[in-house]
Amino acid sequence: MTALTDIEGADFTASDEEIEEAVEEAAEELGMTPEKLQEEVAYILDSGTGRANNEGVAGAAASDNVDTNNDPRLEALEMYKLRQEL
Repeated sequence: MTALTDIEGADFTASDEEIEEAVEEAAEELGMTPEKLQEEVAYILDSGTGRANNEGVAGAAASDNVDTNNDPRLEALEMYKLRQEL
């Protein structure tokens, strides 16, 4: 399993604590385990075969996004939550 805090990136602005808190909240909202959620979101970021990658997620925000601290890991988490909620 890949933890979101283990993925490295120059554009990461959120602390490990912010990431862990966001994962816990999202997992509860979606009825998933935090481990499974992290695995799914990490795939978005670190897979060369996925539809989105780290750079793509980073560019998804048109302007400053206070909710995600402009961090691609949190952006990917929000994208995943939105997809699950649809």
